[in-house]
Amino acid sequence: MFTRLLLCALALAASPALYGAEVDTHAAAAMTILRAHCFSCHNLEKKRGQLDLTSREAALKGGENGPVLKPGKGSDSPLVKLLAPGSDPHMPPKKQLSDALIATLRGWVDAGAPWDAGVLKLLTRETKSDELKSLPASYTPVLAVALAPDGQRLASARGNQLLIHTLGATNRTLSATLTGARDAIQSIAWSADGRWLAAGEFRRVLLYDAKTLQPFGTLDKPLAGRATAVAFTPDGSTLAVADSPGGAAGQVHLWKMGDEKPFASWTAHNDSILDLKVSANGKLLATGSADKLARVWNLATQKEVAKLEGHTSYVQAVAFGKDDAVLATGGADKEIKIWDIASSGREGSFSNRSAAVTALHWTVGGTNLLAVAEDGSASTITDLKRHSGEQSSSPGTERKLTGVSEVLYAVTATPDAKTVFAGSHDGSVYVWEGGKAATKLEAK
Repeated sequence: MFTRLLLCALALAASPALYGAEVDTHAAAAMTILRAHCFSCHNLEKKRGQLDLTSREAALKGGENGPVLKPGKGSDSPLVKLLAPGSDPHMPPKKQLSDALIATLRGWVDAGAPWDAGVLKLLTRETKSDELKSLPASYTPVLAVALAPDGQRLASARGNQLLIHTLGATNRTLSATLTGARDAIQSIAWSADGRWLAAGEFRRVLLYDAKTLQPFGTLDKPLAGRATAVAFTPDGSTLAVADSPGGAAGQVHLWKMGDEKPFASWTAHNDSILDLKVSANGKLLATGSADKLARVWNLATQKEVAKLEGHTSYVQAVAFGKDDAVLATGGADKEIKIWDIASSGREGSFSNRSAAVTALHWTVGGTNLLAVAEDGSASTITDLKRHSGEQSSSPGTERKLTGVSEVLYAVTATPDAKTVFAGSHDGSVYVWEGGKAATKLEAK
């Protein structure tokens, strides 16, 4: 299994959307893992152990201890052996890669360690909008889901289409399919005043009239990357957008609805922003990033309120809790952490999870925290307790929902959490209702 960021990059790298031809998905996977976990310490400028891993030639040459890559011999290659738990030295130094990621690299070396400079270029270069071609028909992950404020409609991003389901008392029907996105839609938000629906894609946010579902316009400049997260302020007057160019610092832009350009923009993280949420009182903005940090910002001044450090891998999800005094974060390190925003202190953790946490949703009033993960697991956390300082005991009660066999990327729920919706890699929206096993919404 891969993190949300990794899967998105892989799917795009392996598709003709940018290159017009198929590439080796095994090599694409390896390139993405190496860039995410190895290049920061082993590159032309920073050669720890005299080792550069940014090209096949350099990897074959090795470092001060000799070659680290033996094509065709994954289990004998130091590049793979040093990733195992308990290895000495251990790589990466401060975290443990999952068995799945290690197996992917081992298989890549067994296959001869084919290099794909094109994928690395995709992950680090500034892609031009006019280079985008049609997404492959097979690429239909549901990367975002959002429930309308009145609870009567669900929006889900399926590839580059926006599906709208009407939620009745006894049935859920597909009532509209909105097209026009050039790339995969990665984020969705309804405004609380019932006026707007926003969907973020590559360098654009598409705006719709929430009542008629007719296109209203687009927000583009100065977006430089994918709009990985969008969120309205409670009054619907302002839209916050996470702008994440590949391999570059993540930006936040704030638009007044009706304006063509943002009234505020700032660098929020040193890497891609993977989630962004506005607090219920409209005063705070939270961001989570591939730089392993979560940050909280004052929306009025755009000044940092809290810097939350503790995750050992990507922070893929953030969610405000009760009274906007608490923030939950979920990471690729398989942890959910609960923070006191005022003190930037950690109040507790939900550890020993089986897979990376990909999305979080805290229901109105802070009663229920919903979480989904890349192994298809989903859970509801209740009875959250406030503590002073980090606690060794669990800060709440976690109830597992019936899992599915697909990677889950996004989650939302009704205010009472009795109905939970989650988007998956296979293009389905799974629904849990009343503690029963998951069912699927119709996609056609």
